[in-house]
Formats: sequence, structure tokens, C-alpha cells
Amino acid sequence: MNNVKEVRIIKATRQDDLSDKLRVAAYCRVSSDENDHLDSFYAQVRYYTDYIRVNENMRLVDIYADEGITGTSMAKRDDFKRLVADIKKKKIDRVLVKSVTRFARNSLECIENVRLFKAHGASIFFENDNIDTERMNSEMILYIKSAFAQGEAISASRRMCVSNRMRMADGTYNLSKAPFGYRLDKDGLVVEPREAEIVKKIFELYLSGMGDCLISQTVNEQYKEQRFTIKAISYILSNERYIGDCLLQKSYSTNTLPLTKKVNNGELPKYYYTGTHEPILDKAVFYKVQAMRKERKDKFYVNTGVSDTNVFLQKKVYCRHCGWAYKKKIRNGELYWCCHKQGMTTDACRAPAYADRTLRQAFVKMFNTLKQNSRAVIHETLLQMQTLKMRANGGKNEIAEIDKEILSLSEQNRIYSELFAQHILDEVSFYEQTDKLQNRITELRSRRLKILNDDEDENSIEQLRALERIVAEYDFLAMFDAGLFGKVAERIYVESSGDLTFRLRCGMELTVKTEDGI
Repeated sequence: MNNVKEVRIIKATRQDDLSDKLRVAAYCRVSSDENDHLDSFYAQVRYYTDYIRVNENMRLVDIYADEGITGTSMAKRDDFKRLVADIKKKKIDRVLVKSVTRFARNSLECIENVRLFKAHGASIFFENDNIDTERMNSEMILYIKSAFAQGEAISASRRMCVSNRMRMADGTYNLSKAPFGYRLDKDGLVVEPREAEIVKKIFELYLSGMGDCLISQTVNEQYKEQRFTIKAISYILSNERYIGDCLLQKSYSTNTLPLTKKVNNGELPKYYYTGTHEPILDKAVFYKVQAMRKERKDKFYVNTGVSDTNVFLQKKVYCRHCGWAYKKKIRNGELYWCCHKQGMTTDACRAPAYADRTLRQAFVKMFNTLKQNSRAVIHETLLQMQTLKMRANGGKNEIAEIDKEILSLSEQNRIYSELFAQHILDEVSFYEQTDKLQNRITELRSRRLKILNDDEDENSIEQLRALERIVAEYDFLAMFDAGLFGKVAERIYVESSGDLTFRLRCGMELTVKTEDGI
């Protein structure tokens, strides 16, 4: 008797909402070297606002616009970084950009960000270049376009630099910005009386024995119209413009992307002109201040016998009481660390100072204790976090499942490679199978990365796993290891009690009792 199989069709009850509109954003950027950048900036914003609104299948999320910012690096493009953050949060499906040059003039950053957008489900349409990353099978065209833009940016920068240096050399260079105390007019620098009074006060305070930090506080209290940072005070105290002279090319731009400004420490010639404008200070006052600044610098940082390579803990030690970073000091040829607030403000901090060797020994002690108690401190914490996470997810651990599948696929890939090496598997079959495996592994890794980026709890678990692997990899320490410190710890906090607390990269904090500071 033949068995007749009965087939029952279960009709689909869930359908994609085709009426749901595409969430679209636009990115606008106006290059800093365009003369009509304000008009062009607002024109781009207005254009994309109208463009998206007239398309019925689109819904405007936001207009992201950086005004007058160079495209050679995204470091100072605040709205671009805001766009990236919203892409990661899955708020946007599509981004409209006028051209590749508006998006980036650094080919590496361009490709990296296109891949990042695609990994989070967002495509980019470059209107003038007619490039749509949603339909693009190869990144080659985009790379070529961005490489051309990068070359143009570097060439333009070089032309401008050469032009400026030629004008500096023949005395025809015109300043584009006036320092505090002056204003620019058609004849050059002109003294601003009110600001000149503040400049004189700053030099007077320094000659009275005050440091840059205390001068900043004093001037800010006395003159409310403008805030002076410590960096601004330092710049004013060292600026030769206040004696009527002008030193050109104190800094220069690099010839590689991203274009960055660096202090000219002799890499390029400098040009010093005397008597170029009306002075604010007497030269004797200015040079006396320079001599005092050099004397103070020599006292603390020169001929100490301590090289910069030994100052590993710079910006890694902080005072828990006041929040200030610790600064280096040399006493009897030995490197010490003390709270930067001490001696800099009237509200002195009482946190203890420590010898550099003491801080390093404390790290050795902390790591060895952590390694000895790794199971109780790290492994048990990791198990508890994983258990709580699985309960919250209904017993599922997606990261563990992904890792398991990646391991299985990698093993299959290894087997195919062995069969191919033994000529059991032909070349066509080998590449067909391994390509499928590799594509799936790539998908899983992207999914894993997304989960870690979106889920703070999962990210903390991953960091704990990383710490567990590092601790297991290293033996007990006999001496300080800078490389290990960078892998394990973020910073050291000096507690009011004198104890040292190490904040680890996983967020965990471990306190070490040590001898009081000096």
C-alpha cells in the first residue's frame, strides 16, 4: 500500500511593510579653501532637504553638515562623526553625498567608512560621480575616485605651502590672523588698547613669580570678557609679536594624509623680521620673561639623567581626590610623580607623590596577585555575567553560538585545504567551497562585531575574556613590563589614603596597598 503524503500549506501571515519609507540622510561638506563657502554650504543643505522631501518613498532623518572643514581627515568633522554614530545605531538606511570629494579626500578613510556603513545596513549614493554603494560590486572605482581626490588635496596643499614660503622669504607674506592684543587692518597689525593692557598684566604676573596656571586663574577672575587657558597664557608669554617682531613658519603642514600641523623644530627654515609693527612690550621685559621660562624648564626637565623613553607613565597617573593628572619631577636624579595641582593653584592638593619605581613595582604586585587569583577574580565574574546575560536573553548566548559556528566553519576550511593539497579535490570545487565558507565566516564576524558594539554587557564580557587570555599567557612578573601594562591597564589612581588603584581595560578596578608617597 502506497503511503500518500499529505501537504498542508500554511499561508504567510507576516509580510514586509512595503509602504515603509526609506530613512535617508544627507552629508554636506564645504571645503575650507572655497571663497563662497557660506553660500555653497547653505545651498547644499537646502538642496538635500528639498530633494528628500519631494521623494515619497524617502523620509528625512537629518542633514549632517560640516562647514569650512577640510576633508583630508575626519578628526575635526563633528557632524560626520555624528553621522557615523547614527549609522551604527541603525537610524539610517541611505546617505546622499554630492561627490566623493565631499565625503573624504583620504582614500583609506573613504573605503573604511563605506565598509562600515555597509556593515550596518546603510548605502551611500555619490550624486556627481553616479556611484551607488548598494549596487557596486567592486570598490575599485570608488578607490580610484578617492585616490584622485587625495592627490588633488596633497597637490593643493603643497602649492600653498611653497607659495607661502616664497612670500615669507621675500617679505611679502601677509598675516591671516592677529594675535591677542592686536587687530588686522590694511596696514598690518594695529594695537588694541584694552587687550594690550591684559597682555602687559600677564607678563607682569609672570615676573612676580606666578606660573601659567595661576596666571590663568588670576586673569580670568579680573577680566571677565574672555577666558584664558593655560595654553593661551603660555603662547602669549612666548610670542615675539608683542615686541614688534615677527617669526614666520613656526609650524608646517605634513605632505601626507591626513594633513597635520607640526611644530617646526628645525625641519624647515624660519624667517624672523624685526620692527614690522607697533610693540606692546619693552624688549627688556620680554627677554627677561624668556630667560625665566628657560630657567624653570631647565630646572625640572633638562640634565636630569632621565630620558623620555623612561617616562612611560606620563598621562597614566591621576589623583582620585582632585581629578588632576600627575606630573613628573626630578629629585636627586630620580623620577617622581606628584599631583599637577600642587603649586599650581591656591587650592592645593594633598595627595602623596610617588617614585616612578614604586608605581612600577605596584603594577607588578597587582598583576601577580591577579594572576594568582585569576579564577576567583576573573573567571567567576565572567561566569556570573554570562549566566545573567543568558537569563535576560531567554537562555540564548548569541556570541557563543557565533563563535561555535565560526570554529566549525574554520575546521571545514582546513579539511578542504588538506584535500586540495593531496589532489583529492579539484581546484574549481576547492575555491567554490572555500569561498562559501569564507563569506559565511565574514558575515558571522560582522554580526559578532555589531553585537559587541551595540550591547554594552556583551562588550564587557568580551573584555573580561580578553583579560583572562592575557593573564593566562603571561608568567608571574619579576619586573615591570610596559607592553603588558598597555594591554591590561588604562590608568593608575592615587587614593587619598595613599593606596594605588589600577583601572583595567575591562572596567575592573584593583587596589594595591603600598608605602606612603614621599
